[in-house]
Amino acid sequence: MKYFSVDNFIDNKLCKKLIKESNSIKNKTEIHGGRKFLSSTDIEFYNLLNNSKEWKNLINKINSKKFLSFCLKKFNLEDNNFSLVDFFKYKNLTDAQISFKKLSSTRIRLIPTKNLVLYSLIRLYRDCLRKIKFSKMFYPYKNVVELLFDYSKAGNGYSRQIHRDSDNRLVVFILYLNKPSKKDNYKGGNFDIYKLIKGNKNTTYPNKKNCKKIDSIKPHPGKLIVFLNDNNSYHGVEIMKNHSQLRDFIYGGFTLLNKKNPYIDKNSKVPTEFHLYD
Repeated sequence: MKYFSVDNFIDNKLCKKLIKESNSIKNKTEIHGGRKFLSSTDIEFYNLLNNSKEWKNLINKINSKKFLSFCLKKFNLEDNNFSLVDFFKYKNLTDAQISFKKLSSTRIRLIPTKNLVLYSLIRLYRDCLRKIKFSKMFYPYKNVVELLFDYSKAGNGYSRQIHRDSDNRLVVFILYLNKPSKKDNYKGGNFDIYKLIKGNKNTTYPNKKNCKKIDSIKPHPGKLIVFLNDNNSYHGVEIMKNHSQLRDFIYGGFTLLNKKNPYIDKNSKVPTEFHLYD
């Protein structure tokens, strides 16, 4: 697995401000047992950016050609081969887009049938538009990527089995905003990196007994971890136990919008959940 980490990518003071200013967020989707997930394209995230200079500056920093180039060069990839775009992210939401996003955050059983049909048609239209807009017809010489990420809070019970990321993700990162309390007799929660030592080399979710842990990176405010998503990019998180506070982090990556990651076996079928960002 090709990866690197950067200590103090942002300073501790900024991390504390980001966490404090995110406390107003109420609507988060719970995934993986104990992780509250907020998409970077959710209405609440837009509100957070509009109300927080610190959050806006951070997102401008990572959603930039400069940050993309920084990551690609670490893996000896030519940055001129990639074009950074915004398809799922909008600078300003129109009333129609706000209505669509509100529907997407509503429990399905609460959506009237006609609205559900309309929502499905819009999603289908958006999916087709993405595939056409960023096809070789319009981008014959460049790969189109977008930074898609989430802001998450994870607590006791959260874990991630050993896996590699979906087929469209190219470069993936995690940015920690805090660390476990020194007073806790905690277990789990580190970002663990594995090497497959036996079994199917093209598997997405290998059995733990077929893997060897090669690194275990402890969360720390401002620590950035970046890895190239290829066939060998196996990582996971041991279940969090005895943590007295939530783990705050940003997780995502530069994602190919209409092309599979060329560093992943062509037979892999791990779809990217683009609908989480629509």
